[in-house]
Amino acid sequence: MRILKGISSKTSDRELLDKFSNTGDMEYLAELFSRYAHLIFAVSLKYLKSKEDAEDMSIRLFEVLSVKIPNQDIINIGGWIHTVTRNECLMQIRSKSREKQRELIFAESVENDYPEHHNIETDNEESLRKLEDCINSLVKEQKKCIELFYMQEKCYKEIANLTGYELKKVKSYLQNGKRNLVNCMNK
Repeated sequence: MRILKGISSKTSDRELLDKFSNTGDMEYLAELFSRYAHLIFAVSLKYLKSKEDAEDMSIRLFEVLSVKIPNQDIINIGGWIHTVTRNECLMQIRSKSREKQRELIFAESVENDYPEHHNIETDNEESLRKLEDCINSLVKEQKKCIELFYMQEKCYKEIANLTGYELKKVKSYLQNGKRNLVNCMNK
């Protein structure tokens, strides 16, 4: 039996939850986390399909829970942890999907611009320089939105909050900026 600060296996999940919320003492969270670690790992594995990614997500969830628990009124801890884990996994999947889309857009631009017989390393350096020049040639609103979206991986709402632009304007600047980049890269 593990006893830390009066924590025993008989201490209920609700008591651990309340003590952590009230004190912020990580030992209460650690005990609660250890009780649900198998659930977190199983849900992560289901969505991420990789043991390594599921392990990384499990570790990450400890930090996520430490931030979210004090701000929540949790009735069913198991169901709540399942939902938080699922949502974090889905966000990671979406993030990876966006990253792949960016890579494809860049790869298509490079492929359209240069014949295949060039040295790939030289082509990539030239393409990166050209892309940088094209980004710098955009109007400031388009440039800012492109940099935030593609380089800092911000979503439309985050860009709107950071820049003060309306959400519709952010979408327009991104669409027009992307079109202008493609045109510039194809010159």
